[in-house]
Amino acid sequence: MQTRNKQQDVFYEQLCQKNIKNIYRYCARLTKGQTQLTDIAEECTQNTFLEARKQIVKLQTHPNVEGWLYVTAKNLVRNSYRGMYIKRKHEIVFDDKIQLFSDDNELAACLEETYDIKELSEKVLSVLSEDENNLYNDYFRDRMSILELAEKYHISSTAVTTRIYRVKKKLTNVIKDYFKNI
Repeated sequence: MQTRNKQQDVFYEQLCQKNIKNIYRYCARLTKGQTQLTDIAEECTQNTFLEARKQIVKLQTHPNVEGWLYVTAKNLVRNSYRGMYIKRKHEIVFDDKIQLFSDDNELAACLEETYDIKELSEKVLSVLSEDENNLYNDYFRDRMSILELAEKYHISSTAVTTRIYRVKKKLTNVIKDYFKNI
């Protein structure tokens, strides 16, 4: 079992090293090179490899792993575009405040207040450890790429991707809990 996990780790690491740049370029091309969508390209690249990690057993015997990566990346970019469209339909931002709207009456009643983004952001980010906060700032605020972060922290791009995923998941859960309690 231990050698099997080691084999999976080696396979995954090689998969990342061989394909991450090409998948990122592909995602960037799908976003038509728009600089404001760089985050989407990076996020979709990251999520492609996270999904690959989840499916590692299947991918080890897959006849076209590279093709699987490209199809997964394409689907993630498309989903991101859909999400952006839906978000634009339901949200208005002005003067450091965010006004949320919804078609669902029950949800709308909960969300039709105006929230101070700075205050909400501070509450949510306060749950992060110092290391997580540094990673958050480097990736989301300073917009460092996964490869730059791997160099900075002296870890593999796979480890960076996993850590970013964990920070996002932690923040998502905190935000859900915050709005649940309102």
